[in-house]
Amino acid sequence: MDCSVLVQAHASGGPLSGTLPGVQAHLAQFNTATLRHPLDHDDNVSFIALLDGVNAAAEASPGFVWRHGIDSRDVNDAPYVDPLVLVNASVWESPAHLRDYVYKGIHLDTFRRRADWFVESAQVMWWVPAGEIPTMDECMTRLAFLQEFGPSPYAFRTSTSQPQLLLRRHELDDPVVQAMLQRLNDELRAATPDGGTNFFHVAAEHVSEDNGAFVVAWLDGQPRACGAWRRIDDVAQRPGTAEVKRMWADPEARGLRLGAAVLASLEAGARHHGITELRLETGEYLTAAVGLYRRFGFQPCEPWGEYVGVPHSYTMSKPLLPR
Repeated sequence: MDCSVLVQAHASGGPLSGTLPGVQAHLAQFNTATLRHPLDHDDNVSFIALLDGVNAAAEASPGFVWRHGIDSRDVNDAPYVDPLVLVNASVWESPAHLRDYVYKGIHLDTFRRRADWFVESAQVMWWVPAGEIPTMDECMTRLAFLQEFGPSPYAFRTSTSQPQLLLRRHELDDPVVQAMLQRLNDELRAATPDGGTNFFHVAAEHVSEDNGAFVVAWLDGQPRACGAWRRIDDVAQRPGTAEVKRMWADPEARGLRLGAAVLASLEAGARHHGITELRLETGEYLTAAVGLYRRFGFQPCEPWGEYVGVPHSYTMSKPLLPR
């Protein structure tokens, strides 16, 4: 077995050592708004007239870091199928900087008039390591996560309501990674019934750039969850196939949906690299893990490679549709 998420095991361990020193966090936000009428409708003339001024005001604001390059007037670049859904994404040095921009100046005037043009809107916020810019797929993933699971450290509506979560790529030989994998291995051994087999092996080349990734979830500066994806085109005998590996979340952080956060991050990263199918292997007795994977849309599938004929093994698959 390889993917445990939150293992209900007899083994237990203390807090993992390791901190995330010297990494500054910035606040990312993404929002969507659904127009009452198509963009070229006469009722939207006043909204379109404000766009350049609002965007310029954002870029000139203290604490502004980045905003997406999609212009609401160019429907060909819209990430959602519905042409009435407009999007906005940006990164700020702090929640205070974002708040000052939103509730002052030209944006405040636009915000007050939003009911003139839009029937509904949705927003999500999350933390990113300074210097990292979210992709549009990540933005959409965070919003979908909030709508599915509710507020959590991975996706929230107000920055004061959750502990700070940063998801970062790590090398496999990182001592923090090795300590987490040891915890995972110990818990899997304790939980696996007689006759079951564990699959602990993952190599550095499996999670190298463009071939996969190993991700650690840092909660308030402490490593609390991890997971990886790796390409398995040769084993699966089809291009664009990857496997989720080494999923683990600290039982002491139960309830914060860190396993789900890592899985969502792995999906977004795999899709960004052209993966069209994700597979995984877990244990049929790991009911919490199986339940999480089902909630993400994974379904049982035929075993492949080393998993064929393994007692108590449970293999699952999910198509990754392009955004």
